[in-house]
Amino acid sequence: MEIQGIQISELAIKYDTPFYVYNLNRMKENVSEIKRAFGADKGRCKIFYAMKANSHPVLLNIIKKFDIGIDAVSPLEVKVALNAGIAPDEILYTGNYESTEDLEYVFNNGVKINLDSTSSLDKLLQIGIPEMISFRINPGQGAGKYDHITTGGEKAKFGIPIEKALQAYERAQNAGVKKFGIHTFLGSGILDEDHFQEVVELLAEEAGEIRSKLGIKFDFFDIGGGFGINYHKENKKFDINTCAEKVYGKFDELMRKYDLGDPQLYIEPGRYIVGDTGYLVTEVTSIKDSFKKYVGINAGFNILIRPALYGAEHSIEVDGKEKMKKSEKVDICGQICENTDIFTRDRELPHIEENDLLIFKQAGAYANVMSMPYNMRMRTAEVGILDGEDKLITRAENLDDFYNRILVNEM
Repeated sequence: MEIQGIQISELAIKYDTPFYVYNLNRMKENVSEIKRAFGADKGRCKIFYAMKANSHPVLLNIIKKFDIGIDAVSPLEVKVALNAGIAPDEILYTGNYESTEDLEYVFNNGVKINLDSTSSLDKLLQIGIPEMISFRINPGQGAGKYDHITTGGEKAKFGIPIEKALQAYERAQNAGVKKFGIHTFLGSGILDEDHFQEVVELLAEEAGEIRSKLGIKFDFFDIGGGFGINYHKENKKFDINTCAEKVYGKFDELMRKYDLGDPQLYIEPGRYIVGDTGYLVTEVTSIKDSFKKYVGINAGFNILIRPALYGAEHSIEVDGKEKMKKSEKVDICGQICENTDIFTRDRELPHIEENDLLIFKQAGAYANVMSMPYNMRMRTAEVGILDGEDKLITRAENLDDFYNRILVNEM
């Protein structure tokens, strides 16, 4: 397998496995594609990259060149975005269950604030009165590829219940807030283009009630993210152009219907921008013929937790055997001392031997950012490839990194 003409096997020799590698040209293509689809360059839509998907500064600096903003979910994400040169008014902060200190930081740095609860509003108003406030609304229903990434509905921890939204805006208005946005986010990994126009419908109805009762004119209308990509066995490619057409068809109609004026549409893609740009390159360290064939690799859920956390499955290539017949079913396991450290069960693959390279695809989003040094298996290196040139962008973690945080060895 190769990326931009560079063989994965050559990278494995140069950087040592396991490591993540990102096709940064592909990332640029994804950004351009979603900007074209939603008319971002024409001012109809403002895109905020969900940096929780992958917060590496190299990626943020590419984002900055495309004139799109950042969706941040913590004060340190805000700080990293600011350090990358992203302007404060290009950062939309949506936290949840914040401390007063969290809100002080984002307020004092002048970023856009989208609140998840009225308790956060109470804390914020003790700090100061922002010029603009948005609230994240939970309309009582959600969607998502897995239950764990469904972020709307009665079982979701996010957002203000729709029946309490009017009260939240009224409190903010009475406190002296002058400008408003409105936001929702129902779930991730969505491959149904119709979903997003349905989000517009849910949010517009609530926005219309707020508009009619409080006279509020919304500056922006944020339908969140969740645009999906193809993982293992998914044969439906999400059509971003069809999605945008359907969204705008419904958006324009409902802005008129509910007298909502001309708010700017906001979207928050993360996975769609970086998900298919990343690969985790691992090596087969051991093969066990037991009740079934177990293939052990030199990475575990400490490196890629999505399979253990969500039951997610990534496409996998055996380097150099891409065209060979898939002749056996195997369980692929990591080195972590937990029985949940199994990447996939009964996966059909070509005959696998020790020292083969296994490449996990679609590993650019919610992958390395969720890694940890459990079992003292350290976090891995990251490599970027841009215009046919590979570069180490993050070194692998080592034991010194562990000891550098330790203040006392014995008591």
